[in-house]
Amino acid sequence: MKRLVALASIFLATVLSTGCATLADAQAAKGAGTVKVYNKPYDVVWNTLIETVKSSGLALVSENKEKGNILAQGGMSVFSYGENVAIFVEAVGGQSITRVEVVSKRAMAANITAADWESRIFEALDKRL
Repeated sequence: MKRLVALASIFLATVLSTGCATLADAQAAKGAGTVKVYNKPYDVVWNTLIETVKSSGLALVSENKEKGNILAQGGMSVFSYGENVAIFVEAVGGQSITRVEVVSKRAMAANITAADWESRIFEALDKRL
């Protein structure tokens, strides 16, 4: 019994002492995510990204096409405390090339089973484009 209480205490201390990430943290991490460049117009990539996020299981929190920002969240599950995802879209090299950056932050740093949304979003986007 003492061992179980000790293990529970260690787990609780670890969870409480690790940092939490918010959507603002994901958004502030611009430049630290995975980047891909597509030989497609901005509007095509933007519309496809919105469809991709909506069908991915993430909750679409906000979108601002003029600024090129998409914010989404993965909810809590048996395997995760949730994730915060920021996507940055910008036209580069004229109207026919679009740069996409995806930043995925675990809602809780100790969340080692959180989904890797960066690769999931790019895999789905690649298939759609």
